[in-house]
Amino acid sequence: MQEQEKQLFKELCKFKDNHPDASQLAYATPEVLGQLCLGRMQGVAYDSLRRHDLLDKVNREFKNTLKDGYDHNLLRNNSFFECVAMVSDLLSACPVRVAMLKGAWLCAHYPGGYRTSNDIDLLLDAKDVTEVGKVLSEAGFMQGNLRRDVFVPAGRREIIESKMTRGETVPYIRQVNLPGMPYLEIDLNFSLDYKPGDDRALQRMLEKTEWRGVRTTRIPTLCKQDFFLHLCCHLYKEATTLPWIVMQRDMTLYKFCDLYLLLSESDEKDIADLFTRARELGLADVCAFGILWTADLFATGDSTAVRHAKDILRGRPDFLHTVTAPAEKKTFRYQTESITDRFFMQDRQIDLREVTP
Repeated sequence: MQEQEKQLFKELCKFKDNHPDASQLAYATPEVLGQLCLGRMQGVAYDSLRRHDLLDKVNREFKNTLKDGYDHNLLRNNSFFECVAMVSDLLSACPVRVAMLKGAWLCAHYPGGYRTSNDIDLLLDAKDVTEVGKVLSEAGFMQGNLRRDVFVPAGRREIIESKMTRGETVPYIRQVNLPGMPYLEIDLNFSLDYKPGDDRALQRMLEKTEWRGVRTTRIPTLCKQDFFLHLCCHLYKEATTLPWIVMQRDMTLYKFCDLYLLLSESDEKDIADLFTRARELGLADVCAFGILWTADLFATGDSTAVRHAKDILRGRPDFLHTVTAPAEKKTFRYQTESITDRFFMQDRQIDLREVTP
């Protein structure tokens, strides 16, 4: 992509403080459109153009593709919120602590049509997986996967291996036949990493769960600081684990947009409280990682959060550029240190070099 195309792409995504102008729209190319779609940012980009009265300044197919994405997001989210309310009702009678994560709260917190979620993620203690699984099974959910939009039940071996090696269960799925959403998928997460391990931070997060409003219902979720930190953990896991890079799912932009949104709503006290909590949970490095990558991608400048993050990682620049290959027990490092430059690479894997002990 040309530099002007990259600048337009970023400008359309920075919905909290963007100012796109007509002169930039000469670079509203298929490449920009493709990046918006791959990053699940169609709805954000469409509304950015609408709010600045620029929709008629772009190619008709460019505009219509963004509008189709925006309209689909609105339709799907109406169905998704119905599912969120249903799952919240199920959890309200569950005797264990469970927190609904990510999209279950964020889809309603964004302006309408901006963000969607493919599933509902639940965070819980590993010892409570059986109890919550029982509640879901009794409500008609079955463990398995969707293959070409067809439900395929999971075998016992797959169920056991997922729990032992991935820190999450095989998804629980139920056919709901709602507009834009034929199935509902629920993932049970009992680790903050890609594998089960030390769960003290997770348990301390669950101790501070709270009920928050989502449209006309309320859901159990993490407190403000822990919600942000969990997003950082999830983002860090995918951005620094080789299989996600191979699948090209390591830098999907909407996940960074979540942090951008929440940071834009935070004052200096919020940031101080965030890093205090991050240190308490042993997640200060991961928090700093998420903030610095997001600041680079969204060009947010030298904010309070960025200064805190740089202090955390001072003298350890490799932390921002290191990748783990769990199966091979190897470590790699990116040669290109610019996060934005890496984002626009067609194949980030080729930029990695193995780190020898």
